[in-house]
Amino acid sequence: MQHWIFISSTKTFRMNDWLAENDFVEYFQRNKVCVNDIIYLYTTAPVQRIEYKMIVEKINIPLDKIVDDSAYSLRKSPVKYDRDAKFIRLKLLKKINTPKLQLDCLRSYGLNSSMQSNLRLSGELLEYIEEQFR
Repeated sequence: MQHWIFISSTKTFRMNDWLAENDFVEYFQRNKVCVNDIIYLYTTAPVQRIEYKMIVEKINIPLDKIVDDSAYSLRKSPVKYDRDAKFIRLKLLKKINTPKLQLDCLRSYGLNSSMQSNLRLSGELLEYIEEQFR
């Protein structure tokens, strides 16, 4: 099992609203994630913190089988995917709101990223994040 941080952009999708009504979200499958991997969702500016802990429930979901979440999109035009694109389903485990998971705190525990893309977690940073969700 791997642990990851995925990005949730406040400029492109209303994640809080979606998860208030659903216990899952589907993401374009970019990384080699597996069922039961743990995903922490990092919300971009102005929030700039990890807010959600999720588990990978399904992988390799075809484009024609994903749930229509377009009502929550903030994009001016829909994203165009190849017809063979695959998606993953993340099931919500927990939501928290703590300043301990803000970007500056994460950097003090070893985050060396500008949070522009998904990344795999390990070591002290992973331990610190998991501790916040206990």
